[in-house]
Amino acid sequence: MINFLRLSLPLITFPALLIAAPITPWDSFVTIDPLYRAHFQTADGARPFVFCKTAWHYFSSKRPEVSLHRANKLGANVLRVGLECAYYHKVIGLDAWPWGGTRAAPDFGTFNEGYWDEVDRRLSMAASHGIAVNLTLFTSLHLPDRRESFDLVRPYLDRVLQRLGRHPNIFCWEVHNEHVANPLFQRLVGEYLKAKDPHRRPVISSNGTTDYPLWPHATWMDMAVAHHCTGVQPQYDLRDWYLAIARNLRGYGKPGFVNEAGREKRHQNDDPVHRRKQLWLQAAAGIYTNWHSWDGCEGIDDPDHVAPGENYAAVFARWWAAQAFWRLAPDFSAIQVPAAASWSDEVVAVTLAGDSRDVLLSYLFTRTGGSLISDGKLRVRLPAGDYRLEFFEPASGQPLGEPRVHVAPHLRDTLDLALPTFRDDLALRLTRVLTRDQTAIPGTE
Repeated sequence: MINFLRLSLPLITFPALLIAAPITPWDSFVTIDPLYRAHFQTADGARPFVFCKTAWHYFSSKRPEVSLHRANKLGANVLRVGLECAYYHKVIGLDAWPWGGTRAAPDFGTFNEGYWDEVDRRLSMAASHGIAVNLTLFTSLHLPDRRESFDLVRPYLDRVLQRLGRHPNIFCWEVHNEHVANPLFQRLVGEYLKAKDPHRRPVISSNGTTDYPLWPHATWMDMAVAHHCTGVQPQYDLRDWYLAIARNLRGYGKPGFVNEAGREKRHQNDDPVHRRKQLWLQAAAGIYTNWHSWDGCEGIDDPDHVAPGENYAAVFARWWAAQAFWRLAPDFSAIQVPAAASWSDEVVAVTLAGDSRDVLLSYLFTRTGGSLISDGKLRVRLPAGDYRLEFFEPASGQPLGEPRVHVAPHLRDTLDLALPTFRDDLALRLTRVLTRDQTAIPGTE
């Protein structure tokens, strides 16, 4: 029998959630967390929940404050920016060119000094808004896969490190966006950045849409990175595509990072609730993700654009930032959807747990939009103890009902946990507040 007891006294204090927090300047360098290798740590010991937003032309846009205010509104704390970038040039007329000459007639021996001054200034602006930068060094320029290409751009790399490397809000160096035809060149660049950066920031690169990470075993690749520029098309199921990719990325002993996701119109990522589910399931799988939108691309200077689902983004970012996410790992057996349930193929549970299952965060979502789940139950196996049980509404981040106590009398018991009625998705948190004597699972005595 499950005991659900109304708590007479608070056992642990958590932020219920979650009003907009004051903006804290980003003034600390980030490295891979030495203890929790799938996450990050700042020089002052904080562990940021990274939520990235595309802003390709932030360094060259006419109104950089638009990108910063939008990121703050979304709860994003990292902008993905091209230091060299000509994306959407025919539409917006912007070309971020760091060298001398022009893109048509480049002079790789000199630099566009006015542009570098502006990059410096805008990095400082972003830091004052609490925002870091995923700095992509090459986007539109595709150099041949020869050592001579590396030699050609070595002065550029030196300038990046010496001129920009002092900014603590450069979150990571990204060698290239979605171009993998020059692996030797990218390896040389990546190894050079790792060897020369005294602050040991992560180094990455990226491929186009795939279901698995780019060069995940390369020693210079500090994250398992993939893109899924997809939307709500039938072949891109929430469980079998989005969640499968997230779980793939979490399996390499380094941070998993989708730093480009599908955007509205172009990628048919137009359903707001579906986009909310994409965000939450990735965090629940233990990886970091991105908000990709028209306003980070062609609409970089448009302050009025509203992308589908963006009203859910800040709730997502703040809820997860309030959890001890960094010390939790994917768990596939503590919380399960009963196989015999009529909705077992419709509802998916994605769970993170502490080493001793003292804390569990689980996100449940329906694969079909608008599905209503009533009289639902989960199968739960936990070490013996009393647990504070809380349900949350992902759309708002607010608690559903009052906290209860869930009693797990024996490890050998797999118990039913009744769910509140929900539509589309539900989050729950279990926190052990009392430990009891453990008993063995049957057959293992």
